[in-house]
Amino acid sequence: MASPEQPSAKRIAAPAPLPPLLRLNDDLLAEILLRLPALADVGRAATACAAFRRVVADRAFLRRLRSVHASPLLGLLVFSSIHPAEPPHSNAPFARALQRAANLSFSFVPSAGRWIPVDARDGRVLLEREAMSGDFAVCDPLSRRYLFLPQIPGRPAAQRRGRLEPFLVPASEEDAETSFRVVCVVECKPGRLVAFVFSSATGQWESLTVDASVQPSCKFSWSSYACGCFYWNVTGTNKFLVLDPRSMEFSSVSIPSGHGQQDSVIVEAGEGSIGMFTVYNSIISAASYLVYTVRKIDEEGNSMWQFKKRVRSAGFGLTAGQSSMAR
Repeated sequence: MASPEQPSAKRIAAPAPLPPLLRLNDDLLAEILLRLPALADVGRAATACAAFRRVVADRAFLRRLRSVHASPLLGLLVFSSIHPAEPPHSNAPFARALQRAANLSFSFVPSAGRWIPVDARDGRVLLEREAMSGDFAVCDPLSRRYLFLPQIPGRPAAQRRGRLEPFLVPASEEDAETSFRVVCVVECKPGRLVAFVFSSATGQWESLTVDASVQPSCKFSWSSYACGCFYWNVTGTNKFLVLDPRSMEFSSVSIPSGHGQQDSVIVEAGEGSIGMFTVYNSIISAASYLVYTVRKIDEEGNSMWQFKKRVRSAGFGLTAGQSSMAR
């Protein structure tokens, strides 16, 4: 007689194979995510699974991501007030989100006086209490965190004569997420400029003598930032004072004759070159011209400015005022 049929052992289902992307190590995942066309794509990928989220949240990856994707322009800091990007600008939705999430009135920073924003960079805002007071604070409008900076030695920032506007130094790939630097250049003595640099790593100001020949009590335009350097037009001369924040060294760049008497700003012209926009106001024709030139370097290392375009606009007026990009 046949033996009764034994119940079959319960089969344990084999785990489903991982998708090919999840079988990659973090280094390969990072390389793939860095090649996504837009930052929004990286954000959506981070929500797909824990592996993607772990790679995107890594600080080393975020530093590389910033070097590949430029931070979106969210607004302008013009004459001590912030103007968010508005439609039809492509970043207007991000600017509205920033307005909802951030405290752009800086009411969370305690002070007996009124804080004025003087620069914005890398998600931070540099504030000065009252104009030319020399009392500074750096804050994050999103996290509501802030840091009061110590007074500059000797309080030269309070001197109105010959002071350049203070600014935040752009973060490099080697900088820690929480570190920052602030630079303030002043004319301590007639014709002698001194740069004071604050580092959050040390919590102190250091002074650097600017090796640049300037006339006593000369005036400077507000700074332009292009190709990793800051530029100031020295009023009444045909040159710009240049600061390389990576080496903290100053130099100068000559511009075409006559441009120094006008309002000019330096911009990026592509391929590592700088360009210059200059406004000419014609008293005779009551019109203004916006002239664009680009600086080129020949094979022998000599530089020359090439005229590119001139735009005429009746009644067009523009002065070189404080303008910083909020990112």
